[in-house]
Amino acid sequence: MSKKTSVEALSQLFDSITQTQEREVTKRIQESSILYPKFKEALTNIRYAHSMHGSERAGMILTGLTGVGKSRAIDTYIAAYYASRPELETDQLTELPILKVRLSGRPTYSGLLQQILMAANHVKLSGNSTHLLGRVRTLVEQQGVQMLVIDEFQHLLSEQARVSTRDVLNLLKTLMDECKFSCLLTGLPEGLKTFVQHDEIRQRFAKNRFELRPFSVADRASVSELRDYLKAYDRRLEQEGIKSIALASEFMLPRVYLATLGLPRAISDLISSTLDRTDISSPLTKSNWAQGYEAIFLDNNLGETFNPFVAKDEQVKHHLEAL
Repeated sequence: MSKKTSVEALSQLFDSITQTQEREVTKRIQESSILYPKFKEALTNIRYAHSMHGSERAGMILTGLTGVGKSRAIDTYIAAYYASRPELETDQLTELPILKVRLSGRPTYSGLLQQILMAANHVKLSGNSTHLLGRVRTLVEQQGVQMLVIDEFQHLLSEQARVSTRDVLNLLKTLMDECKFSCLLTGLPEGLKTFVQHDEIRQRFAKNRFELRPFSVADRASVSELRDYLKAYDRRLEQEGIKSIALASEFMLPRVYLATLGLPRAISDLISSTLDRTDISSPLTKSNWAQGYEAIFLDNNLGETFNPFVAKDEQVKHHLEAL
C-alpha cells in the first residue's frame, strides 16, 4: 500500500467512525448549581469573608475532598456577585473586586505575584519580586480588589514548595495588611497543616473556617438531605423533558450513593455519562443508569464487577454496611 493510499484509507476510516459528543442538555444540567443547604451555607460564609475586606483577620478557609463542590461554590458566588454589579463593566478601567488564583504545584514568592497579575490579565508579568509586588499593589488600588481567592492552597505545604512556605505566607500577610483585601483559601483538608507552625497568619483565618463534605447516609437527617438533592436533579431532568426512574426513589438513592460516595461532582458525572449514552426519547431505566455507571471511573472501592444499579437489594445493603 502506497503512502498516498494509506492516507486516503485513514481518512476514510476517520469519516466512518461514528461521532459522539456531549449533548447540549447534558451541558445545561452540568452547569446548573443545586443549592442544597450546605452549599448555601458555604456561599453565606464566602459572602461574609468578602464583606470583611478592609478589616483585620479578613480571611476564610474553605476545605473539602476533591469533587465535593468547593470550586463550584466559589465560581457560583463570583458569578452571582458580578451579575449583581453590572456597573463594574465600563469602557474605562474595569473594577475587579474579586480575583481568583489557582496555585501551581510549587508556588514561589514571585510566582504568586505573577499569578495574581495573570488573574487580572495584566500585560506586564516579568521583572523582579520588587517590581511585581509594586504592580500588584497598584492593581489592587486602581481596580478595587476586595477579595483574593487562592485555590488549591494545600500546595503551600512545606514539602511541596520550592521555597520556604514562610516566604509565601508572609507575602499573603503583607498583602492583606497593606492592600486591606480579604483572602479566601480553598483546598484539601491536608492544607490546614500549613498553618500549624505559622500562628500569625493562622490567626487571620481562624475566625471563618468551613468544610464542605460529601452527602451521607449515616442517619435519617443525612439521607433526607441527599434525597432532597437528588429530587432537585429529578426536577431538572423533568424540566428537560427527560423521563427516568427517580434518583430520589427508595430503589435508586442507596445505589446512587454507593456509585458516587455522595460526592456532588461524581453524581453530576454519573448523570452526564448516562444521558450521553442513552436514547433520552425513551424513559431511563435502571439498566441505562448501569450503563452510564460502567462508562466512568469512580474510586468508590466497589470493584470492577459490582454494579449497584443491577445489584440485588441485599447486595446493596451489604456494601452500605461495609462502608
